[in-house]
Amino acid sequence: MNAKDLAIPNRAELANLIGKEYRTCASILMNTYESGRETTQNSIRFKNLVNQAIEQVGSRSERVTTRLNDLLHLTNDSTFWQNQSHGLALFVGEEFDQLFKLDHAPKEVVYVGEHFYTLPIAAASCGTGSTRVLALSWERARLFSSDGHEAFEHTDHRFPVAMDELVTARDAESQLQYSTHSTQGGSTNSGASSTAMYHGHGDGEDDIAADRDMYLTRVGRMVADEMYNTSHPLVVIATEKVAGHFAATTEVQIDSIIHASPDGLSDQDLHKRMIETSHSLLKRSAADLTEQLGTAIAKESGSTELSDIVVQAADGRVETLLLGEWQPQQGSFDRDSRQVQMNENGGTDLVNLAVRETLKAGGTVTQIATDDSDISVAAIYRF
Repeated sequence: MNAKDLAIPNRAELANLIGKEYRTCASILMNTYESGRETTQNSIRFKNLVNQAIEQVGSRSERVTTRLNDLLHLTNDSTFWQNQSHGLALFVGEEFDQLFKLDHAPKEVVYVGEHFYTLPIAAASCGTGSTRVLALSWERARLFSSDGHEAFEHTDHRFPVAMDELVTARDAESQLQYSTHSTQGGSTNSGASSTAMYHGHGDGEDDIAADRDMYLTRVGRMVADEMYNTSHPLVVIATEKVAGHFAATTEVQIDSIIHASPDGLSDQDLHKRMIETSHSLLKRSAADLTEQLGTAIAKESGSTELSDIVVQAADGRVETLLLGEWQPQQGSFDRDSRQVQMNENGGTDLVNLAVRETLKAGGTVTQIATDDSDISVAAIYRF
């Protein structure tokens, strides 16, 4: 297990994972602590969940059991557990294993069956049900996720990042010198706050502007990489000047701007603003989807019947799968006869089956807020 295995999955990566399913598949999802003493609990819970998976696999697959046992070495890797996000998803098949770091806290699951259990992370991986919030100043950029109720900061190889990490010194002929200029209120010797500035020939204003443009351009590219192949709305928190310059230097779509200096806000105020804006954006999006669903059902190009949704998903017809407060629905699906049978006593989770078939066909899975809708599972079809 190496660093490249630790990445928040997008829709394409989940579809690729599903394409690797073969015979016995084990899935483990768990919450993780990012920092503090609680991180010691991560390894303990991971060990318990892996042992549960081994027990569930039983005699089905010696290869999967061996892979799960091999992964237990992570329980002794303290560095690994001290560098986590909010959740972890582990998928183990006959020929491979894949570990994903999650930017949200999933429901704890151990699932062994013919398919991987992608249901709990599908909506987040498609970029629905949460926003990305960029807290941007001239000095640094931070990225957050918010579901409209909580906000989590991304801490990975991209974010947070400071301007002087992205903008390096110029070549020897035009290398910028670095000096400190006091802000209003006194000189640096008097203990007043200071602002670091770059300068070259003359007053250096052109150099400063060029460096800032380069910084914002690179931040924009990093945001684009983070949001690649997802549908997350983007909120930017920045002063009017910074936001204007950022919008002019990036091709990333900005859905909402909060004009404020993020570095001048307390963490509490920063989180409050991003949560309020995210809640409003996501509520509007859910309302739009609910309206689209009603229109689709009226035109017989949508449904809230799980059995019909599974069949249409298997045919590659589901454009958008909507999930509310879902519960596992056990049953079976025969592809040849296109028949769905419900069975409370066992089988496969048909909601998860609908999810994987939707993702395989390039569809989107979205989470609908339960306080705005009574939908359990629904789908809008392509045609």
